[in-house]
Amino acid sequence: MKANEVKEMLSDNDIMSLLQDLGAEPMAQGNNIACKTICHHGNKKKLIYFTDSKSFHCFTDQCGSMSIFDLVGRVMNLDFYNSFKYVCMKFGINYRGVTNTSEIIDTSFIKKFKERKQIIAINNLPENILNTYYDVYHKTWVNDGISIRSMKKFGIKFSISDNQIIIPHYDIDNNLIGVRARNLKQEIVDEGKKYMPVFYKDRVLKHPTGAALYGLNLTREKVEEYRAIILFESEKSVLQLDTMFPDMSIGACISGSSLTTHQLEILKSLDIDEVIVATDKEFEEIGSQEDKFYREKIGSVFLDKLRPYFRTSVIWDTEGLLELKDSPTDKGPEVFSKLFQNRFRF
Repeated sequence: MKANEVKEMLSDNDIMSLLQDLGAEPMAQGNNIACKTICHHGNKKKLIYFTDSKSFHCFTDQCGSMSIFDLVGRVMNLDFYNSFKYVCMKFGINYRGVTNTSEIIDTSFIKKFKERKQIIAINNLPENILNTYYDVYHKTWVNDGISIRSMKKFGIKFSISDNQIIIPHYDIDNNLIGVRARNLKQEIVDEGKKYMPVFYKDRVLKHPTGAALYGLNLTREKVEEYRAIILFESEKSVLQLDTMFPDMSIGACISGSSLTTHQLEILKSLDIDEVIVATDKEFEEIGSQEDKFYREKIGSVFLDKLRPYFRTSVIWDTEGLLELKDSPTDKGPEVFSKLFQNRFRF
């Protein structure tokens, strides 16, 4: 099966589903699909999927045109072959027997992935922006195992007018750098906008999430006391851990499923020995192709980067304690404790 053949097999709904998995917040734009510039960890809705040519174009000065495999590779830090494999596995397309890049693409089509050294500008925001919102704590997060104490600690607020949970993001030095929202209006969630930056006086309070570690401004003391940090994908997990084990609140959120170069530099600045990877569950059966693929992904996008500097371990559900897409913190303290104690150490 060639890359072009697989590309032609993917429907617009398939592409929409894949973009949602990658955190691109896709939405229809005429006949095309507009989404965040996840190709360079950006937040502008300037990455367009053209349904007629089945290709992407990033309308910034960063990336240009790319295929779905190029995009997956950029986001997940995978080479072309493993990007191809990832797409095939997601949609149940047989790739067995294909063992290298030359078997899936023409030589002229090869694009090598080179990690660019990016300079990311982060602008501090005035704290009084948060006065726009209310100290109200929505039952949605309470029901998800987050205490009001933890929500107060992390500055969670609520927008009554927009029906949004408000999540302030700070850098490690406690500067406000962005404000994100968890939408509660189902029609907005259905558009792929479950989480998004908020608007303040026609200004988008966005920031490059890959340039910071959410929650570390508040958990750093415990992180360095334990000399260990747990990396989660979402803000909720950081708050859930703080709720369950306030004396072991050593979590931080990478705001995605890959560790960026900037986040690695932040980790290197900490007085720690171990980094614990605790991503969401992306497989249903141990030993399945999905399980094997995500093990490889954890190795390439986390462990290979971390091992030169830290002891590493991975929380991995081998006993079916979590459901698909669950965070390790989603099922409460007993399950998390078991997963934590049985983590794989490297």
